[in-house]
Amino acid sequence: MSTIRLLVLGSIQRRGISHGYAVYNDLTSWRAETWTNVKPGSIYHALEKLEAQGMTKTETPNEQVKLGPSRTEYSVTAAGKAEFETLLESALQNFEIQTFAVGIAYMDMLPRPHVIHLLQNRSFALKESAAFLTTLPTEEMPSEPSKHPELVGLWKNYLDSEIANTLRLINSIESGKYAFADEKQGGMEL
Repeated sequence: MSTIRLLVLGSIQRRGISHGYAVYNDLTSWRAETWTNVKPGSIYHALEKLEAQGMTKTETPNEQVKLGPSRTEYSVTAAGKAEFETLLESALQNFEIQTFAVGIAYMDMLPRPHVIHLLQNRSFALKESAAFLTTLPTEEMPSEPSKHPELVGLWKNYLDSEIANTLRLINSIESGKYAFADEKQGGMEL
């Protein structure tokens, strides 16, 4: 899964029409580099690739007088909206923290019940993985890395923490916190 694709599509979709510099400004103002592995240069590459794949389309600039050079403006196509939704659903169920973080950043673009369902799926999968880790054999003097108690313990602690974080987020959402696509004035359709 590509977090940069999700970030770029989400930024454009939030704005309706956007140019590369505005996407760049969004991601830097959100400090996305602190909670993802996205590099600024990858934004323009992603924009080009998304357009080539039909996920975005170039918009004709408004004929009003503009100061400065014209910029290529993009909007998200129907295929791009479907791709965004698929990537977002995947991100909200992902175990990898940076991908999950991008899912949280855009979760409000989906309906509340759907987000809760996706997070419940993540919680269930995390619990299954944590339970599996407890069945792995470990050795005090490990003969191979997979039997190292510190390695198994590290992953078990990570999963336990992610389970707790996910359940806390589900509780917040179920209690009415945040505004979601199905609740916002004018509703954001995907």
